[in-house]
Amino acid sequence: MWNRKEIKSKGKKNFKKNYLACIIVCFLLAFLGCEYSGSTTIIHGYNSEATVPENVINQAERLTNMAIFDTDTNAITIAAEVATSTISYTFKLIGSVKDFILSNYTASLILALAFLVQIAYVFLICNPLIVGSRKFFIENHPKKKAKIGLMLEPFKTKGYLNVVITMFLQTLYLFLWIFTIVGFPIKLYEYRMIPFLLAQHPELSRKEIFKLSKQMMYGHKWEMFKFDLSYIGWYLLDALTLGLTGIFYSNPYKAASTAEIYLKLKENTN
Repeated sequence: MWNRKEIKSKGKKNFKKNYLACIIVCFLLAFLGCEYSGSTTIIHGYNSEATVPENVINQAERLTNMAIFDTDTNAITIAAEVATSTISYTFKLIGSVKDFILSNYTASLILALAFLVQIAYVFLICNPLIVGSRKFFIENHPKKKAKIGLMLEPFKTKGYLNVVITMFLQTLYLFLWIFTIVGFPIKLYEYRMIPFLLAQHPELSRKEIFKLSKQMMYGHKWEMFKFDLSYIGWYLLDALTLGLTGIFYSNPYKAASTAEIYLKLKENTN
């Protein structure tokens, strides 16, 4: 098993030693709508004099480490509420889309075209960039500063198509698992290492990637869930500061820490 505090401490050190590059990588993902999209709120109402005091950062750290977020009962309740609300929202969305299509044929064609363009953008551009960001944070460990250009690595390799298809299948499988309620959170964590594995081994087959991610996450899903919950204070602070703390601190901090988990699990799997 890995120690959460130790992992986060290493992640924070790796993030701080290459602070500007880490921020730029996560900001690009947010700006392009690939990840951390909530953090781009600051773009629409940025105050150049706004700062994040050190005591606010310390308060966020203390909040994320409160014992209440480590209790099994509260964690299970949160997971159940998330799964239930996700399914409810999905069915409502499907119903709304169906009603719209039936009532407006021309507009529905435009909507369908826009939807296809969006899908293509997500799977052909965003997902490879996400994999590239994982490559960046892996390479930013432990003794060298990674270069931002690593984000484009998936586009330069022969494994680009494999990255696109594997990430598409991950999304498709997760979507299908939503309807099982219980299976969705399990698979969500079982597939967690897929982008990291693609970042390091784009030549591996899709079957091997899914198998390796499953092996790496076996027995670690609950710890990973508690790791995610430990950032709840940062999520709240990110919302309160209109994304400011997410852009300049919490997003790259968590990304670097998650890369540390990947490296630890990979070491244990080999």
